Amino acid sequence: MTNLRVVAAGIAISSIAACRSTADDAGKVDTAGPPAASAVAKTIVNTGTLGMAAKTRWLMSRDKTAFIAVVDPVGVEAEPVPNAFFFGSEAQNFQIRVDSVWDVAVSPAWDRIAYSRAFIIRGSESDTSAAPGAWNNAAQLSGIDTATLRTSSFASSGMSYARAVAVPGVIRVGGSESSPSGVPGKLYPIARGWRVRWTSDGRAIGLGNNPARAQDDEFSQSWASLDPSSGSISTSIPGDTKLEQPKWTEGPTLDVSIPIDMTKAPKLFAKIGGVNYTIESEREVITLRASDAATPAVVVGPGIALTATAGGRYILALAPRMRSGEGESPVELVVYSVSR
Repeated sequence: MTNLRVVAAGIAISSIAACRSTADDAGKVDTAGPPAASAVAKTIVNTGTLGMAAKTRWLMSRDKTAFIAVVDPVGVEAEPVPNAFFFGSEAQNFQIRVDSVWDVAVSPAWDRIAYSRAFIIRGSESDTSAAPGAWNNAAQLSGIDTATLRTSSFASSGMSYARAVAVPGVIRVGGSESSPSGVPGKLYPIARGWRVRWTSDGRAIGLGNNPARAQDDEFSQSWASLDPSSGSISTSIPGDTKLEQPKWTEGPTLDVSIPIDMTKAPKLFAKIGGVNYTIESEREVITLRASDAATPAVVVGPGIALTATAGGRYILALAPRMRSGEGESPVELVVYSVSR
């Protein structure tokens, strides 16, 4: 079996974004080789910013060999909080996790991931202006001059000084590119993209305008078009195509005030090397069980399974949070990667 490409991306910027992840793993590729037979690795989808609550959702490819899962936190007054996502593909032997994101979209061919990188410029001690050097730090990371960042920013809080900027990026599935600052994929020096969508032909990316209010669920009302090959931008979407509107599956909301039954979940099914497997969630434990009684079962890990790829390599699940602070949900969205 070929080595599994694993890219983990998360950046903590002290004066720009209050994220819990570090840059140590940003843009790295795992070349150590596949784990031993039936080894299981757990990836926490969101290790960045946390809100008062978080929506979860996922999207499966048509052949069910890949999925993308999103954790979408929201602030105490429903203000915008950056998201995190995980993408895993059995066919491409590739997985990546990224935080500090406003939005994400997979191309129609599932070969590229467009996302909107979130930069948040927080206030100084007086809370009336940006912290010293914050705009310059954002400019260095995004490749956009400070004047453009300022004029293209939007309010991301109604309670304190916080300006936010959306910068589009593209990750090639199977690739390992990253910017000099560790941001995954290719980041474009364009301050637009609160919402991102692919065109139906996969040739361009729609970049939505800034939110009209400091609300996490605000939609974009107008769209520009980015050619990911050339980096050129147009003020409108090409007339011979349209924006994709993927149908995400909405998962549980992670909120300390909303209990989630972690004792059991519906069975899922996978086929591995011609053998049918059942993914069972019973008594807060996920187990991979073969139809052949002679094949030993594999204990995947704690939690309940939500969905899985066709070959059972990637299992999206809710699992108990190892450490939860005050006001945080006791469960979190994770992906179990099963290697054989």
